[in-house]
Amino acid sequence: MARGVAVLLGTKKGVYVFRSGTARERWRLEGPHFPGQTVYHVAFDPRDGQSLFAGINMAWGGPRVEISRDLGKTWKTGANPAFPKGDDRTFSRTWHIEAGHANQPDVLWCGVEPAALFKSTDRGQSWEPVRALNDHEDRKYWSPGGGGLGLHSIAVDAVDPKSVTIGISSAGVYETSDGGRSWSRANQGTGSPLPPQPEGDFGCVHHLVGHPTVAGARFQQNHTGAYFKDAGDKKWTNVTKGLPTDFGFASAIHPRDPKVAYLFPLEFPMRMSPAATGAAVWRTRDRGKSWTKLANGLPRGASYEVMREGMATDRLDPAGVYFGTTSGEIWGSADEGRTWALIAQHLPPILSVETATL
Repeated sequence: MARGVAVLLGTKKGVYVFRSGTARERWRLEGPHFPGQTVYHVAFDPRDGQSLFAGINMAWGGPRVEISRDLGKTWKTGANPAFPKGDDRTFSRTWHIEAGHANQPDVLWCGVEPAALFKSTDRGQSWEPVRALNDHEDRKYWSPGGGGLGLHSIAVDAVDPKSVTIGISSAGVYETSDGGRSWSRANQGTGSPLPPQPEGDFGCVHHLVGHPTVAGARFQQNHTGAYFKDAGDKKWTNVTKGLPTDFGFASAIHPRDPKVAYLFPLEFPMRMSPAATGAAVWRTRDRGKSWTKLANGLPRGASYEVMREGMATDRLDPAGVYFGTTSGEIWGSADEGRTWALIAQHLPPILSVETATL
């Protein structure tokens, strides 16, 4: 039985951890860890319930991966991903770290910039390049988005450990069904702001998530809208109708029901909350057939920016939903988005939000 939850924040100036009981009414701060250092992502490993991984990207000293085996009490620097000798690429930023399948307790995945995928089979102590993706024939068509050329999303299938989906800006979605030995483009049904490429469908996925218990269930916020895809689907289903904009970065999915998902729409090119609706999370309960604005408790008329890793759900019942802003506020809902409460403010700009249900 769960005892509580931790909300893990990667910010422009360190890692912050907020802990609470199952009621999620009062929060205790731990940190900052790595003060003054830019942290793109903090990942939790639910398989051991103890490990955290922080992707730190410094303007000086370069990027590195930090590992904690005690939920952030102590940290140790791990090995960095590295391209093979003679490769024309140099590892410059860690975008996302993802725990492997429950049946593979020592496996981790890491997405970096320039866009590439690495795999660890020793819980992050070393990394090997996933050559079939990193040297894919499509690579010559991949181009940097506004934030660079990063592999920022990794979804390991809930049932099949050999099935992994990744997202690259700007290239789109790629999938493997054989554990990474081969990869196929999976952008059918999505729009693209990019010029047409001679080799077919490319896209600009902003954030992609997979369902933690339902095989094949995927959800994404794209530059051109919101999309669902389920096991057996050949194409993504556009579910943007009913949202105030087709643009945004953050997306999250309900921990039990794959038809329930959350977005934080933004206006383009300002990348702030739409003036007409103000800051709000939008939720669907029917796989995008309809959307509901969730703003009860949020300041009326506020305009926020939420980054691509800036929203997450916990695994309690009812599920908690959280989002962090570049103005340094972390908001939480203990009732699946019906009401919101401010957890903390005056933090550094928040780059990522993850949860650990303990």
